[in-house]
Amino acid sequence: MEQSFFKELIRYNKPKESPFRLIGAGLCMISILFTGYLSHQLAVASFGSLGIFTFLYYQNLPLKQLVLRLSIIGSFLTLGNFLGMLSTHADWTAPIVVALIGFLGRFFFRLHGIAKPGPFFIVMVTAMGTSTKIPLTKIPLMSGYFFIGVLFAIVFAVIIHFIEKAPLPTTKTAATLKSRIADDPAVIIESLFYSAILFFAVYLSMGLRLENPYWLIVSCAAILQGDTLRAMAHRNIQRIFGTIIGLLIAAFLLNLSLTVFETLIVITLLFVTVEYFIKRNYAIAQFFTTPMSLMLAMLAKQQYIYTLIQFRFLGIVIGSLLGLLAAYLMHISFNFYNRKFRPNE
Repeated sequence: MEQSFFKELIRYNKPKESPFRLIGAGLCMISILFTGYLSHQLAVASFGSLGIFTFLYYQNLPLKQLVLRLSIIGSFLTLGNFLGMLSTHADWTAPIVVALIGFLGRFFFRLHGIAKPGPFFIVMVTAMGTSTKIPLTKIPLMSGYFFIGVLFAIVFAVIIHFIEKAPLPTTKTAATLKSRIADDPAVIIESLFYSAILFFAVYLSMGLRLENPYWLIVSCAAILQGDTLRAMAHRNIQRIFGTIIGLLIAAFLLNLSLTVFETLIVITLLFVTVEYFIKRNYAIAQFFTTPMSLMLAMLAKQQYIYTLIQFRFLGIVIGSLLGLLAAYLMHISFNFYNRKFRPNE
């Protein structure tokens, strides 16, 4: 019997996963944050914390394949953020950069069967780059800080690989790019549609002149992570509701006048909490994603609290609704496409 939409919305999943991966994620975050703190370079903490998202692509694979996988993804993340920062020196290039990275990410991750989070974090760090105005001469240094986070992620992934001692999956024969496309011919059209939506999202965020406009872009990309139109509708409601609760938590935390040391501890705890709930209930995860993101933004820019909260809310609501609209248009378009090429169905 099919569950009601509301029951699906509040369903609490119980995935089977190793607790070591959650511990590894927390160690990655606290290591890079305190590397920046102890070196008196909070830019290391701010940019490196983005690089450690590489760890979230950890999978139970032979060591050589695991290191290769994370190295490629980490380099992709670094490149996306680097190009995003470069685009701030020619604003008209920002939509092109995000759309190009979105297309390559969607295309590559789908063809190689890399499950969620898929290209989401690639798009996220690229969009964050387009919202980070940094002098041209300092961009390579910031990318270096970012890559330090990638290295931390790979090191802790190798450690977790040996601690878990889980049975390895059967190795599959490597397929050529041509054969992968033949097995999934819709990948090119779907990736183009995805990149076009991101292109529009960047223009919209720039036109609305939102503070930290990447929040709109990231919200749009997050909704498009759903596997079906119904799942995307779930995400839309969960993300908006979760953000409202998250903003209340953020307002409380940001008014506590925490020291930098205490802030880093709280960010780490929030990060681990998000990773725990993200596979269990997306709305609950958003309770903690919002304060974590705002505290990282405060750490990097020391912006006015209520300005951040206001624009975070606007960006997420508009981005989520845009993502849902785009998902609906994509769904309708592919239905017409299938009718055209399958007239007998």
